[in-house]
Amino acid sequence: MNVSLVIGNNIKELMDKEKLSLRKLSESIGVSHPTLKKYIDGSQPIDSEKLMKVALYFQKPFDYFFKEKHENVCFLFRADKPEKDIKNIDIDKLRNAIYSYIDIIGDSSYRYIPQKYSINISDDKKNVFNLISKIAIEQRRVANIENVIPENYFEVINNIGVNVIVRDFKNDNYFGASSFSNEFGSYIIINDSENIPEERKIFSLIHEYAHLLFHSEQYTDNEYNAFYVSGKYDLNEKIANKFAGYFLMPRNLVDMYIESKKHIDPIEMKKYFKVSIQTLYVMLYEYKVISKEIYTNFWKQINSAGYKTKEPHPLEKIDIQEKNNKLINKIKDLYFKEEISANKISEVLGTNTLDTRRLLKEWRNIDERYLSLG
Repeated sequence: MNVSLVIGNNIKELMDKEKLSLRKLSESIGVSHPTLKKYIDGSQPIDSEKLMKVALYFQKPFDYFFKEKHENVCFLFRADKPEKDIKNIDIDKLRNAIYSYIDIIGDSSYRYIPQKYSINISDDKKNVFNLISKIAIEQRRVANIENVIPENYFEVINNIGVNVIVRDFKNDNYFGASSFSNEFGSYIIINDSENIPEERKIFSLIHEYAHLLFHSEQYTDNEYNAFYVSGKYDLNEKIANKFAGYFLMPRNLVDMYIESKKHIDPIEMKKYFKVSIQTLYVMLYEYKVISKEIYTNFWKQINSAGYKTKEPHPLEKIDIQEKNNKLINKIKDLYFKEEISANKISEVLGTNTLDTRRLLKEWRNIDERYLSLG
């Protein structure tokens, strides 16, 4: 579905109903006659500021202009205390992030739906974990990273076919979300808050990918009842966490790393595998590389040092352009063709005006073809 075209059709419908001319509406919302025409025919995405002016003019709710998009979209979001920390506006932001992405990337006949795996939870715990480990290795093979640690996991998952959206949602109470539907395909959304370590963002990326693989039947089309509770007793969470651990630290690469080192520096090792210190120790204990005593003492130290929520020696922040490579490339192309405004770019990337202008300046310095801000 072409979101820009849906919005344009809804605007045109209202204009026709009131017998309103292009010139009259363009003057009312502060855009040129040709620009409004592009909004209506869907050839140029309209930013939220201009759309809000249209909504106010016709006295319609903002969501009115997206009405065809609300069907058959399934969500599964993750939060520790959704009933306390998550508001309807958070769902709206996550939902609109997907729609903004579709608006920019455009409609496509190709919809990637990840392979579905079924696990018999009544099996022996060891057998279940062995199966998850095998699936994680298989998925690394699918991603063509079976024997390497990639520079950019966000690009890896995007290349598999899942649409990855990374932006700051201004709420540190949730890390990631995923969306699945036959109509729109598969999406993973990662909260790019400054307060969330990069290790957690990478883990959340793979964790949400696991939900797409194992729990596609549990996605819901009830947008405001879409968060599920994350906790150590939640079986689906355990499966997703196990998959993420095996995927990020496969046994063959852990063994290769250890064999190549005379002495193991945990901080160096966690940065090599791009995982948190907690994930590192969980997997080393899982693989019997460390003893139960070392493992137990580690958790005591973590709790006393206050690192249960913070990360010691965190990874350097990954640039938002590297996390949203596919989206950024499309935005650059649209901006070069004068088919997207700076306001729309801010809206899609979740950046403020100043950061967006810095981004555009950076693009112009790299390639002089890009338009001036003027």
